[in-house]
Amino acid sequence: MHDFNPQTDAVAFEELAEIDKYMLHRMTEVFSEITNAYETFQFSRFFQTVQNFCIVDLSNFYLDVGKDRLYISSENGSRRRSCQTVMQIALENLTKAIAPVLSHMAEDIWQFLPYETPYKSVFEAGWVQLEDKWKNPDIVKFWDKIRQIRNDVNKVLEEARIDKMIGSSLEAKVLLYVKDEELRNAIKSLNDNSNNHVDELRYLFLTSQAEILDTPGIDECKHKSQTDNWDIGVAKADGHKCDRCWNYSTKVGESEEHPLLCERCVNALAGEF
Repeated sequence: MHDFNPQTDAVAFEELAEIDKYMLHRMTEVFSEITNAYETFQFSRFFQTVQNFCIVDLSNFYLDVGKDRLYISSENGSRRRSCQTVMQIALENLTKAIAPVLSHMAEDIWQFLPYETPYKSVFEAGWVQLEDKWKNPDIVKFWDKIRQIRNDVNKVLEEARIDKMIGSSLEAKVLLYVKDEELRNAIKSLNDNSNNHVDELRYLFLTSQAEILDTPGIDECKHKSQTDNWDIGVAKADGHKCDRCWNYSTKVGESEEHPLLCERCVNALAGEF
């Protein structure tokens, strides 16, 4: 967040990636629950909701996935700025939400926000601020499925790691066959999204490649998982390791100027990714 100015760098809601819109919807759920917990004096419920959001939604999912675009993208790239936009909203609302009971911590956070705000203190800033356009209940069912698949992928990746087939998850390629055709097509559409390079499965899985299979085809994979809903196989990633992002790509070496970098890092250094 050190170089983010909400006044000039924030990305409009309509231009956010799908995962960013999903997180904003989650915030409408989380902070509405927090508000209700305060109003009904259920402070243990407040703590549980905040803790669950910080650990499960942010740390284990959104921020884990977001590290790639925060560190690898060009400084002012839209995929980086869109993540910072959501992080800024989460940061300010979390700080406001904990202020009544963790007053000193909330004020310390507010005083060290890396950008200017109209308020000198968190206690001048008012309560959490949510927008109606963030609410999209229809998006939840789909992203809940994505997160379930991601959890199952992580289990297979861990098996491959224990077996020393891979070290980092970036050394892997995931093969995914989803048995429900409607869900498979929806995921394929997400994976084929070439507009923002954010919602692709390989970024969500933290792997170098992720392929959606039209028919079952993971039998040759040593490490795999088969459930009633989907089949997951893990193989070695194709290509060579990029010195900058550590992803594997078949296009490493194609650039004469940057022979050790993959195509997206070459574009990032040119300010185009």
